[in-house]
Amino acid sequence: MDWNTKTIETYDSSATALAEYFKGAGVRTKDIELALNLAGATSEARVIEIGCGDGRDAAEIVKRTKWYEGFDPSEGLLQIARNRLPQASFVRADALTYNYPNDLDVIYAFASLLHVNQGGLTAVFKKASQALRKGGIFYISLKERNIYTEEAKKDEYGERMFYYYNVALIQALAGRAFLTAYEVHYKMGKTEWLSIALKKN
Repeated sequence: MDWNTKTIETYDSSATALAEYFKGAGVRTKDIELALNLAGATSEARVIEIGCGDGRDAAEIVKRTKWYEGFDPSEGLLQIARNRLPQASFVRADALTYNYPNDLDVIYAFASLLHVNQGGLTAVFKKASQALRKGGIFYISLKERNIYTEEAKKDEYGERMFYYYNVALIQALAGRAFLTAYEVHYKMGKTEWLSIALKKN
């Protein structure tokens, strides 16, 4: 069994407990609004969310957009999202298999691409650049370290694989298709985090 499968199984088997744990981080309302503003988006905005999880951020995104779709590889988390927001569209897929629509204003990836290695992330950036309109925003939050690191973790929820990134590596993987419109570095608990908004050229 590969680490990707183990990670998804952990989210499935511990979906309810993890959804409760995620409440502690709160909804990312400021980040949601920042990305829409950077994209110059209106209430007619078309948005997708990579790794929508239990739908806690989707609840705020759908209030501000015309069209939203969230996807996640964990059916356990998606069931919670569908119960929370029956009017929203949630699809089971991962960042590499999802069928990205065209002419998107914003793509959100809150603490989800940290489960994707740099080879996979390069492919995600290519898909995102094709899906976003010119000036559209790819808003990403990741665990941060100075050096790219792969780390397997086991805790009370199960086993998961995490990948740590930094701004220079993200910019290199994103390539010329994107410009950095915003970045912020912060700490939650003992973990350093990076949020970065990439604007489609």
